[in-house]
Amino acid sequence: MAYTSQQFFLQKREVGLIVPVLCTMRLLGEDDIENAVEFHRRITDQIGDPGVFAEENTIVESIRGEGAVSGIFAAGNLIAVRAFSYVKEYVDEAMEDLCLDESEAASTAVMDFCVTDPSFRGNNIQFFTYLFMENILYPTRYHLHTTVSPHNSFSLINVLKCGFHAVDFKIKYGGHPRFVLYKNLRKPVAVKTRGHKEILLRNHDYHPKVFAEGFVGYKVKRKANGLALLYGKPLSAEAEGGKE
Repeated sequence: MAYTSQQFFLQKREVGLIVPVLCTMRLLGEDDIENAVEFHRRITDQIGDPGVFAEENTIVESIRGEGAVSGIFAAGNLIAVRAFSYVKEYVDEAMEDLCLDESEAASTAVMDFCVTDPSFRGNNIQFFTYLFMENILYPTRYHLHTTVSPHNSFSLINVLKCGFHAVDFKIKYGGHPRFVLYKNLRKPVAVKTRGHKEILLRNHDYHPKVFAEGFVGYKVKRKANGLALLYGKPLSAEAEGGKE
């Protein structure tokens, strides 16, 4: 397995101050379950939208082996949690979204959530916790799936920066619109940016049409009339090779 612990400094925001704080990032174990669930609940309550995050039993299942969960600690306290799930229910749904064969189940993981203490936001935690987890998952799990609301532009921007591409637009989770995003660590995909399309995130009716034409979404762009998703045609990147 790849490295399971890292230390670094992050900037903590306090009233009138920005303070460098030594932090440790590592995989969470059973002894961390209560702390992780409580931290997740606190951040969910602050955001005020529990539908954005995971169910508490999913966190427990992932830590106990049906997934992988990393945490960042500052002075012994959790300040961020990133989770991937291998729970069969979610993997089956991911394979349906991505049109994967049943034989790929053991190679599929669902990127669940990343929650951060407000005083540590602005440190690109979503990005580097993802990179940490990618090294934990690969080579066993290389089909990576997640979904993002078109109303959550911050998360969409971050997930795209992690190398995911939007591959579909669906109504999921009781009637909510979601972009389906995918990253294949074994066969990375290059995307043509010439001749790209730009569709405003709020134009829900247009996204399925662009996906049906064979485009994938690769970047969010700010325009005068709102945020838009940029679409390009994917190229096979088999010659470039996957992760080593």
